[in-house]
Amino acid sequence: MTELSAFTEDERDRIIETPGVVLKGAIVADGSKNALAFLKEVTAGAKVFREAQRHENAFVKAVATALKDRGTGVENDHELPFTDVAMTAALKQAEEALALLRERGDATDADAYADWLLRIATEVAKAARSKEAGFFSRKVDISEGEKLFIEQLTAAVGR
Repeated sequence: MTELSAFTEDERDRIIETPGVVLKGAIVADGSKNALAFLKEVTAGAKVFREAQRHENAFVKAVATALKDRGTGVENDHELPFTDVAMTAALKQAEEALALLRERGDATDADAYADWLLRIATEVAKAARSKEAGFFSRKVDISEGEKLFIEQLTAAVGR
């Protein structure tokens, strides 16, 4: 198992903070500024974070626990991050965190961490159904913007 102590403090911070950054990127991916949708998405993200504290992979569990211990979990985030900057930052940070893990960590841990990041984005995307083309359009589970973000994240984490 890869230990968080195998990384410098800055690297460790990047690895621990990346799931939250991915959460924010997934929240803004649909382009909606709806407060109710935001709450549903944050709740879905929080559920995935709590599940990770009991994850079968010890590294993912350690990262989720470290995130909780810092008190910087999604439950404490009350701002609406409505900018494309959040998506760009999420993709860049996820790619960098996975590069670190693949360079100095166990491949199994890197894969589990990548899958966790993708699960966060997918569950957030599925949390609030959205209308694609306007008022009279049908609702979809995952919007085109969210699909694009998940595809880009999949590429960024090498899955």
